[in-house]
Amino acid sequence: MSVIVNPKKPAQPQTEGEMTAKRAAAEMGTFVDPRDSTEYKTCKIGNQVWLAENLKFELNSDDCVAYDDDYQYFDKYGYLYNEKGLEEAIPEGWHLPTRKEWETMIRFAKKDSRCKDVLSVLASEEWIESSSDKYGFSMVAGGMRYDNDDFDFIDFSAHFWCVEKTVDPLSHAIGRNKFYTSVRFENGVDENDDEEYPEYASVRLIKDED
Repeated sequence: MSVIVNPKKPAQPQTEGEMTAKRAAAEMGTFVDPRDSTEYKTCKIGNQVWLAENLKFELNSDDCVAYDDDYQYFDKYGYLYNEKGLEEAIPEGWHLPTRKEWETMIRFAKKDSRCKDVLSVLASEEWIESSSDKYGFSMVAGGMRYDNDDFDFIDFSAHFWCVEKTVDPLSHAIGRNKFYTSVRFENGVDENDDEEYPEYASVRLIKDED
């Protein structure tokens, strides 16, 4: 499946002063992954602390790939991961968000910003020029890879892994087994269910509670 997107005039880079003023209310920080010394920006949205960049931890396997196997995309979009690589990719003190945690963040951002389109406050200005990127989350549209190895949707939509626990249908007890789903963000689309079923998707992490 391919999507044709008419090219837009690239946004002019903002000065440091403009970006600082724009995010004056944002609670930004940093996290250094001790495994490879990569430094990530972090942001606080409500009571949650998120990575403000896509994960870039390299695995010694095919369980992570750069978009289109081309490292020109790596600095901006990070790696795409498959399910097998997720647990190894996540550093201590952080976890893959559940769908409920994504929904909590989205609800807070919409209510706090009084907006209907959550990307108007979560997307990077490079992706959506009209976005305020109010919280410094700086979401980018990193695309995905299908199980037939085709890549798609770069600069069109963002696809992120989330994790769930199995629930016993009779006792409703939460089991130990995990399963993975994904959420999708696309400009002008309010629904976040990912109907593309990516084989590889981006990763944003949320900090464990103290």
